[in-house]
Amino acid sequence: MGAACSSDQSKGVSKSHKKVKQLPINKSVVTKEQPSDMPIELHLMRPSVHCHGAWMLLKQAGIKHEIKDVDLMKGEQMSPEYLALNPLHTVPTLKDGDISVWESNAVVRYILNRFDSAKKFYPSDPAMRTHCDIALEWKQNALYAGITDLTYPILGFIPLNEEKSKKALDKFNSTEKDGYFSTFEHFFLNGKKFICGDEPTVADFVIAPVFEFLDVCNDITYPVAITEYRKRFNDATGYEEMANGMGGFGTRQLVDMCRK
Repeated sequence: MGAACSSDQSKGVSKSHKKVKQLPINKSVVTKEQPSDMPIELHLMRPSVHCHGAWMLLKQAGIKHEIKDVDLMKGEQMSPEYLALNPLHTVPTLKDGDISVWESNAVVRYILNRFDSAKKFYPSDPAMRTHCDIALEWKQNALYAGITDLTYPILGFIPLNEEKSKKALDKFNSTEKDGYFSTFEHFFLNGKKFICGDEPTVADFVIAPVFEFLDVCNDITYPVAITEYRKRFNDATGYEEMANGMGGFGTRQLVDMCRK
């Protein structure tokens, strides 16, 4: 799986693939519902937690979709067909007719904008929607950097950098305000059941799955609030089935295989 699971990999793009059909720059995103006989495609690798937010949103919103498995270990992301959808050859990639969308947060926002049934998972109150957006960006730009440094070497994706790994572990276990768990518990949850209130939103769909990779590290100390949050999320969404691969090789199988 390697670094290709990351939503920001940008090297090694072939010059031979056909022109990519990206979001039209001067046109609005389609707003009508997709015809029932034309499901959108979500291209993903099941163990990649980057893919689970979009996958969960599609399932919870009842949007007809088709999963297209991409085996990064076999290099399927470098095929001309996949590069035509996503020149950065990352997962997830969403295909909706002639439109393709990549970058995990962009994919979930496309779904939110595209389908009325998904809008209930994105707060309408401006302040709470902003809180949701901050959570999405914090996961992408802060939390996941720590997860990468700490867990990717154990999972076999990248070589160990002991300095980065120790720094990440210390920040997860830190009780300071900027510690990863501390930030999540005291800023994003702040006494609530979920990030934006009593019900899960897209922010939870995106963030809760990434904690799965941390289970590969025995040195992590989970605060009670995080453990309880993860259980609430599983209970509310049935996420356990997705974490176990939905009939394929999933995140929990990968973690169990690599656990220290």
